[in-house]
Amino acid sequence: MSATRSEAHAAGLGVALGAELLKLVRSTVVRVATSALVLVVPLLAVGLAAAAEHGGDSTLALKVRPMVPGVGWEAVTGLSGQVLAVASLLATGFVVSWSFGRELTEGTVEPLLTGRSSRAELASAKLLAVLAWAVAASLGSVVVALLVGAATGPGAGTPWPGAGRAALGGVLAALTALPFGLVATWGRDALAGVGAVLGVVVVTQVVTLTGAGPWFPWAVPGLWLGMGGPGTTVSALQLATAPLVAAAGWIATAWWWDRAELTGR
Repeated sequence: MSATRSEAHAAGLGVALGAELLKLVRSTVVRVATSALVLVVPLLAVGLAAAAEHGGDSTLALKVRPMVPGVGWEAVTGLSGQVLAVASLLATGFVVSWSFGRELTEGTVEPLLTGRSSRAELASAKLLAVLAWAVAASLGSVVVALLVGAATGPGAGTPWPGAGRAALGGVLAALTALPFGLVATWGRDALAGVGAVLGVVVVTQVVTLTGAGPWFPWAVPGLWLGMGGPGTTVSALQLATAPLVAAAGWIATAWWWDRAELTGR
């Protein structure tokens, strides 16, 4: 009986996941977010790193240089990771908010609930699809940064392990954005989730200034990648708060979708 139930759950999740991935592929919101992460982020990061190293006494170089960790490949991968951490939180927050909120604002949630998949499976499929997209976009961003960096000839050092840290930081930031799908559900609108994302970004800056950033999950990825300066350290326990927030948000979202009234206003 348990094996049959597990197989049915896997089948329901698989059907819902396929549908959600198709929605992401066709979404204008996702296309814009992907372009921002995969193209704008690496071009900006590599450009700033090049300006800091080769800009001499120009105004841009003087402003950027204190933000850049090291020189050569260390600067390219370090700055790419820092920019990606912020962009990944924003982009994933927007996408997950759209994924959940659109069903309620456009009235497409009712047909979903009459399908083969359970409510909890639908919520999990949405989160899994968004996470898969975010992982792919983070990896793509780092790959583009490496290609552009190689073209500009950063010189000193090697891109490893900095490139791996940058990609992992982007994924960790994306994990902290998953709970905003629940916010969009509560608010019955994607804008509720988007507003919460922007609010968290502001709060993150304030918390970081007070010195409590290493214990604030939404600040942890950026601080781990060096945004707090050389004096800021992030422990393994503090780094683990990012996936813990994602897990708690995932469980809460699935639970809420399984029990809440979603079809009325």
